[in-house]
Amino acid sequence: HLSNDFVRRREFLSRISSTVSIVMLPSVPVNALDEETPFHSAAYGQEEYTNSIIASRDTNISPKEVYDTISSEYLKEALDAALKERGGRGAAGPRALDVGAGAGVSTEVLYKLGYHRIDALDWSGSAWQRYVVDDPTGYCPPGVTFYELDDERYLDQWRMNYYEGVNNFKQQQQAGGLLFDVIVFNFAVNESKAKLFARELLDKSHGRLLAPINTMNDYWLKQTYKVMDSDGNALWSAADVGAWSVQFQPDVTQETCSGVWCAPFNGFQKKK
Repeated sequence: HLSNDFVRRREFLSRISSTVSIVMLPSVPVNALDEETPFHSAAYGQEEYTNSIIASRDTNISPKEVYDTISSEYLKEALDAALKERGGRGAAGPRALDVGAGAGVSTEVLYKLGYHRIDALDWSGSAWQRYVVDDPTGYCPPGVTFYELDDERYLDQWRMNYYEGVNNFKQQQQAGGLLFDVIVFNFAVNESKAKLFARELLDKSHGRLLAPINTMNDYWLKQTYKVMDSDGNALWSAADVGAWSVQFQPDVTQETCSGVWCAPFNGFQKKK
């Protein structure tokens, strides 16, 4: 039942090479997103405080502190602002980008918060396949789309769609709909990447980005959680959340990524 939404890397890249531009906004009637069956991952509810749980060879279900942080007031403020500015949920409702979605637990947290238009992406789709697609209790509604892509390849495609819209006056309103009210990273990143995504992809008036940022550039052993606005300014930070010291899997796209979570051990191939 997910065949139309589960976008494989091979299919996606073949579309990029074609001359037809892909618009990533789902074609859904305005009222459909209010009435749809909610998103569900069978991994939701398995999370534990201070402990990670293996979801696949490439993916962990993060400690519960992570999902509590995603549910924080900062991201709720962005939701409230989006609802106020655009007046309702539906096809113009709040929009989230879930980077490193893994088994879909963070996606479900965002959906339950009220973000019913979600782009979820992960370079490995195995955990999503297991818990959202194959499990009989899993369900992905039309407003949620999964991309089996790393963040760099996704950003390339997003830019193609966004700037094409901006350069065409008739598509400006649609292009505005490609910005996100909230962006969540579920793996460690350097601060420069977090700021890039915040400044380029967030809604300019109220957008918020949550990311575990390396305490030093390319140092993958310790992160600080930060919430940023659309200018890349830090609004909140924490090195520890409850009893959990913030530490995530490294960013596989970076040359300094090393160990079992990184190429060549995990099979990831960086874009050329």
